[in-house]
Amino acid sequence: MGEEKDGVPNGEMAPQEESSKVLLNEGADGAKAEVQAADIKVDIATEDEFRGLTKSELMKYAKDPFWVRLRIILMFLFWAAWVAMLVLAIWIIVKAPACEPPPTITWMQESAMVEVNPSAMDPQDSVNLVKALGLSSFYIPALISGHDFYKLNPAYVAEQVTSLLQVHDEQVTSLLQALTGAGVHGVTDFVPSPVLPYNSWVVNTSYAHLFNLPALTLNYDEEDLSPELQKVLIFWKNEYNITGFTVPADETEKQPELHNLTTSLNHDLADQDIVVGEGMVDVSDAVSNLNLPGSFQQFLKLNSDSWPYYKFMPVVADHRTASPAQMPAVTMALMLSPGTPILQIPGNNTEKFVTSLGGVVAACSELRSKDAFKFGATEFVNSTANVVAFTRIRTMKGVTKLPVCVQDDEGRH
Repeated sequence: MGEEKDGVPNGEMAPQEESSKVLLNEGADGAKAEVQAADIKVDIATEDEFRGLTKSELMKYAKDPFWVRLRIILMFLFWAAWVAMLVLAIWIIVKAPACEPPPTITWMQESAMVEVNPSAMDPQDSVNLVKALGLSSFYIPALISGHDFYKLNPAYVAEQVTSLLQVHDEQVTSLLQALTGAGVHGVTDFVPSPVLPYNSWVVNTSYAHLFNLPALTLNYDEEDLSPELQKVLIFWKNEYNITGFTVPADETEKQPELHNLTTSLNHDLADQDIVVGEGMVDVSDAVSNLNLPGSFQQFLKLNSDSWPYYKFMPVVADHRTASPAQMPAVTMALMLSPGTPILQIPGNNTEKFVTSLGGVVAACSELRSKDAFKFGATEFVNSTANVVAFTRIRTMKGVTKLPVCVQDDEGRH
């Protein structure tokens, strides 16, 4: 304090030394902060702040042998891991089980057919009929002669005419040219067996090993038979544009080895677009005796696991149990169930056939082109007194169901 004047204290502060200071945390590590209040300085210790290496310090460490080796090791590890992952990815692709190829059906299975009669149908009328029904295939029965597999059936040859039902070979040729020229596939029956005693292969002893003697049936186990039949089928394609051949179902049942032969023929003739189809059966009589829906549903179930070729005339004889009004419904069900219908025209009356069933056949032909029909599995659902219903269930991704419902109620379907 200042000196007293006249007994009163002096209000001025006593002078202090300029160097007077108070140190807080003296001796603590780190920098010190000076706090100056009036003439008093206080040093406060503070913690170090992080600061990175300078460039020179960094280069010093970068050239250190330890870090050089570490960088090289990490680089090799990176590329080794990258190459290993690449090799592993390739190995997985190669070794992974391959996806099943998409299912396919032949052109002969895809489209229904109509049977044409060269003796009763004009070539252009035949073309118009096939187009009106939305079909891409036609069928002429038994074109191949039992006398010589390289000739027409004598029933179609002028020199063999014995009745008005037989026609000149020129008519057959004109009909085939008109239909195949319009882009329609031609189909006939497979090489007949047993053959006639004077068949050209029987007469020629060099073909004797192709037969089961003395029955004159073809020996389907004989290795030389397939090449000879290939020559025959290629001849019919080149000469008459016939590329489809149907094998009767009973023939396959009697001789199971025929299945191996047809499989071999289809494989070897695939590049020729020639198809040999098994399972030809005439169901006209069976259908005429059916009562919808129960018996007809059982009929469909019997064939749902195979792909037969149905010969079918959509008319009913007077003594049959089925009603003529049921035939459109029966035709629709056969067109949309697994199999290929071969429609036979009653009395060769094409105009009446197109009027009565043309719309049903054309609509079903369009549905047959859908993947659900071609590749679906058939599942039957509960039927009522007048309804048969089944579904073509999709069997691969992206294919929708195709429900089919056939109703027989006073002729409606």
